[in-house]
Amino acid sequence: MRAGLLAAVAALAAALATSLALALPASSLALPKLYECQHPMITGQEAYHLVDVSPATACKTVRELAAFVHNGAKGYKLYRCAGLGKPVLVISQLDGWKLQISRRYGLVMSRGGSSFAVTGTDFPLNCT
Repeated sequence: MRAGLLAAVAALAAALATSLALALPASSLALPKLYECQHPMITGQEAYHLVDVSPATACKTVRELAAFVHNGAKGYKLYRCAGLGKPVLVISQLDGWKLQISRRYGLVMSRGGSSFAVTGTDFPLNCT
């Protein structure tokens, strides 16, 4: 009896997984494309999860953000820590782009309907 119940649960789980995979668009299953915003052999400035913005525009903005951060103490002007694991942005806009911290994507820049997430070694939001 127990083996039959386990087999039924396994079959139900497999059917559910198959129907979800067929119901969801492929784009929702794929990881967002990551764009390296610096030139070859240099890392640290990346944009991903681009929504209605070109990689060229996102990367130009990421490089401007990097220049802003590096003109002060690294990260100091961008955010402060309000407790363990709680970064709070010090600035809310840069060159017309709104900055915010998202639980899912970390640092996000948006303007109108366009947005992208920023990551890389130049932009760690670290309050440990």
